[in-house]
Amino acid sequence: MDRTQKNAPKAWLWVVGKTDLRRASRAMGGPLWNPLFAHMLDTAACAEALWDHYLPPFTRTRLAEAFGGGEESLAKKVVMVLAALHDLGKAAPCFLRMVGDSYRGEDPELDQAGQDWRRQARAAGLPLPDDAQMAGAPWARHEHITAEVLPRILGCACRRRCGGAGRYDNAARGLHAAADILGGHHGHIPNPVTVQSAYPATAAETAGDGWEPVHQDLVDAVLETIGIGRDEFAAVLRPQRPSAIPLALGLIVISDWLASDETRFPYRRLGTACSGWWKASRDQAHQAVDDLRLKVWPTAPGGWSELFPDTPTPRPFQAAGLAALPTTGSVLMLVESDTGSGKTKLALAAAHHVAQVTGAGGVYQAMPTRASAGQVAGVLEDFLRSALPPGVKAPLAVVHGTAKADSRVHALLDAGEKAKAEAETDLFDLTSFMGLAMTAQSEPERGGAVLDEWYLRRWLGLVSPFAVGTVDQIVLGAQRSKHWAVRLFGLCTKTVIIDEAHAYELYQQRLLDAAVAWLADSGTSVVVLSATLPTVIRASLTEAWCKGHQVEATDSGAAGPITVIDAQGIVTRTGPTEAVPSLWTAIDLQPDPGTEALAEDIVSRVEHGGVLAVLRTRVDPCVELFELVRKKTAARGWAPHEVVLLHSRFLPRDRQPLEQAIEGKLGPNPDNKAKPNPRRPERMIVIATQVIEQSLDIDFDLLITDLAPTDLLIQRRGRVHRHKPNDEQRPGWCWHEQLLQDGTPLHMPKMQVLWKPGVDGLPVVEPPEKGRTAPANLDGLVYSPYPLLASWRIIKHKQDADGLTVINTPADSAELIEAVYGERQTSVGAEGQLLNRTWAAWQANLTDEDQEAQARIIAPYDADGTPVRISQLASGEDVGDGETEGSGLRGIKALSRIGEPTINAIALYQQPDNTLTYDPEGQQPTDLRYRGAQQTKREKMLYRKQQTDLMLNTLPIPAHWFTGKKSLPPPRTWPILDHPPVRRSPVALLAPDGTCISGPVGIRYSPTAGLERI
Repeated sequence: MDRTQKNAPKAWLWVVGKTDLRRASRAMGGPLWNPLFAHMLDTAACAEALWDHYLPPFTRTRLAEAFGGGEESLAKKVVMVLAALHDLGKAAPCFLRMVGDSYRGEDPELDQAGQDWRRQARAAGLPLPDDAQMAGAPWARHEHITAEVLPRILGCACRRRCGGAGRYDNAARGLHAAADILGGHHGHIPNPVTVQSAYPATAAETAGDGWEPVHQDLVDAVLETIGIGRDEFAAVLRPQRPSAIPLALGLIVISDWLASDETRFPYRRLGTACSGWWKASRDQAHQAVDDLRLKVWPTAPGGWSELFPDTPTPRPFQAAGLAALPTTGSVLMLVESDTGSGKTKLALAAAHHVAQVTGAGGVYQAMPTRASAGQVAGVLEDFLRSALPPGVKAPLAVVHGTAKADSRVHALLDAGEKAKAEAETDLFDLTSFMGLAMTAQSEPERGGAVLDEWYLRRWLGLVSPFAVGTVDQIVLGAQRSKHWAVRLFGLCTKTVIIDEAHAYELYQQRLLDAAVAWLADSGTSVVVLSATLPTVIRASLTEAWCKGHQVEATDSGAAGPITVIDAQGIVTRTGPTEAVPSLWTAIDLQPDPGTEALAEDIVSRVEHGGVLAVLRTRVDPCVELFELVRKKTAARGWAPHEVVLLHSRFLPRDRQPLEQAIEGKLGPNPDNKAKPNPRRPERMIVIATQVIEQSLDIDFDLLITDLAPTDLLIQRRGRVHRHKPNDEQRPGWCWHEQLLQDGTPLHMPKMQVLWKPGVDGLPVVEPPEKGRTAPANLDGLVYSPYPLLASWRIIKHKQDADGLTVINTPADSAELIEAVYGERQTSVGAEGQLLNRTWAAWQANLTDEDQEAQARIIAPYDADGTPVRISQLASGEDVGDGETEGSGLRGIKALSRIGEPTINAIALYQQPDNTLTYDPEGQQPTDLRYRGAQQTKREKMLYRKQQTDLMLNTLPIPAHWFTGKKSLPPPRTWPILDHPPVRRSPVALLAPDGTCISGPVGIRYSPTAGLERI
């Protein structure tokens, strides 16, 4: 087909793909609309560039199996064609009637261009109905139209109004699967009913004659340009392996998003040869991939000493773990060891090995909390300096809801801007991500991490070759959340590290199992880290991995803290526990003396020196203790900074500097980890919730903690005497001396565990319940009462003559954990009754969590190993859109975790003169002028700062505060602040003293105490 346009472009070339609503094209001197065929070519070119540079070999293999009969070169062309055809449904009156219609007539130039286009397109033969008919044309989403028309265009036997009937014909099943994949490129795969309902949008009897020839011409033009025949294309569409679906859909979505960047892909003008369009598309696509560094991990050569020059020799258990890794194929590695033992370095070294063996594109490290993700981002950033070839820069994204407010993210963005500027001025040759960046007059600099603002968009952080974020991103990939396939696509191109695996509830664990099965099916490797991994979790992860590979586990029964399972299901255990440093701890199990007595005790202990932390399960007791300790220490002349409160109800603006200050004082020596930190204070009390358990690399002389399950107590033990260089400076009251059986004296840290005493000498572990008058403990709403009671019993049972329970981790970890999560504990009398009652409640709760998870999970294989069909992956309004409550079927909303939800509100201070500020003192005025993308560099910087400031002032309000007695007014009733950046966001206006005066009236906020109800 001759694609030269001359003076009379073909009718199908007049189909519009995009219009210049953002004025980006006009700013570059371009046209006001872009032909659909041009956008198709741009998207195909992006798919080609990503295939060549971003996809690891195992991903290309999966796609070749599904779309090329095993032949990669053919599969690449097929995927390029699919990417190009994603918007085929835009060739329909219901979409084209929007061409040139600017919002409320705010763009007369665009409106006029639309009128001109209608006249010229009709003259060229495009079958547009008249304006009145077009306004009343049946509506359907253009991606659903694509899914409806494509099988008929490519030869489905049901050539008219197929509605999915051809799905039951083996010859056409692949066509429909591919069409449904394209129908999901806006986030939700459509079901057959949705696809069938799109038929009238282009049917001759309802939408005017002639649309099928237009679709035929567009398909033929794409096939001819890419160089594949229609029959050959249709014959190889066989996506049978489940992971091929999210891999293909994710690749197509990212290609579309890249091609939709109007600054990288300018609009094309009719009247020029389409061959020129195609060449430009390919050049621009490869440039976009280069600019964004969307490249597989170019691993630096070398071993452990090159990766970790600060610790050039691996510990014995680290060396054993690396030695157990297979030399081919993907792997699941489970590493169980104490905090501070070097698990993270082993995981990163394993990811480096996997990248060398399988070509994995990078790393995603999942953490339980946002704070812990920010902490590990620094670790991964340091690692990349050694793990990348000299001078090579790679994107490192921080993936969670407040990443834009993270100072580390800003530093990475600045590094990206600097690297880009240096490349543009030829100081560095970064034209190839695989090459070495050389300075003009010096040796190559080390590799390093950068970031582009492109990765800050929702979902795109996971596409970054390297990323750190929360585990929520993984579990949302195993549910019908919007763009779940993009999440899985990003994860499936790299090695996934799941940290702190013991910290996840059963609900999340079930979702993680499903995600691990998807990752295994795609050929991805997974590393799981935990200080304390119950047997049942280890078994479920192993089963999920083997299900994804469709193999049975072969386990020799060997022991060791490291478990390695290859793609054939062969289980290897290694790393004897004696090779891991032993951590001895004396646990002092004591009744909680009450807030007054506890406050007096800790102040008296620290009066003459020492660093002590109190970890309370809930925020309210935490604040109550803090306020009392503050009064006592103030009366004794302490400085305010010597008593610190930290919990989750602080604004990020106040919490981040607080965490940085704590880590600077209580973390390791930043200049020499072998020496004490010179900033460590002579005395300090930190009162906190679980936020200090996982997120900060800090060290206390003594930790006093509320009773918690044993796995969490073992984890918390890792914050006691973490940094050995500080040992010589610790006060005597934080140590316990004991002789071992062989007479060897042992000098060990202590950790005090407080329990709430009840009747019969038993702890109070159950929460309040209607109709029960017995003492209650609200901590039982956070942790199930049975694990609390079982943990108390095992610690008490192991007490020595001094009333202390001496444990050695990791040697004792398994016994302590299995005593709680393994076989049910039994007893007689009141204790037996309490055990029976809490056990029954716990099992009922676990059943509920399991059912909640099963209702949401999408897994690659069912119980008998049958692959999931694409119709079972349908989401959107017909089956619940996965994100919006009340849409479609009830109960299918995607949830990353079960627990207390929060209502996020932007907190701004209203000063006496009615000006708005971010701080109570009025020194940081708000800047609410900017909205959306800006043009100049200064405007972009100001917009970024504005968005950061708003996130730093986003306040999480517990959802239960909006129900029951003294409930807060619901967000829908709050006054709207009439400034574009916050017009659609809940805003809480605070007086300078922190009292809310507009919005959630009934709260008060303090930078030192956090949020409270009044």
